[in-house]
Amino acid sequence: MQLTQGKLLPSLAAGALAASLLVAAAPGAAADQASPLVGTWVGTTDVYYGGKYSQGSEKIIITAANGSVAKGTWQWKPTGGRWSKPAPVQLIAMDSIAGQAHIDILGADGNGTYEGVLIPGVSLEIGYMDPQHKAGKQTLVLHSLMTKAQ
Repeated sequence: MQLTQGKLLPSLAAGALAASLLVAAAPGAAADQASPLVGTWVGTTDVYYGGKYSQGSEKIIITAANGSVAKGTWQWKPTGGRWSKPAPVQLIAMDSIAGQAHIDILGADGNGTYEGVLIPGVSLEIGYMDPQHKAGKQTLVLHSLMTKAQ
């Protein structure tokens, strides 16, 4: 196609618009989607462990976030028990649909997976499943409603 002077400007404008749409749709184009996760999150948790149900506490400390990715540590403890050793955790904040007040969260550590919902400035509701805790001898399932520690 030969561009004449009258078609050059509209063609350049259309090309610039298409390029800006591609950049806006690219992963990581959203400004720090995971940044509301940074901080210490603590809450009570419902626990299924070793064939028994109980309650305890869960703590996630997010130390860094960049784009949609956050990293930090995770711990849990049964009621009256001690905190587990901090384990590395990586979480992904999924891009929310315009107008939604929450951000879907997915993640994993060396043993299990996370799925949750973050309402920035309000709460983090998260579930965790480790189907082979302690070398396959126990199943660990946690569900927590956490708030950000001040």
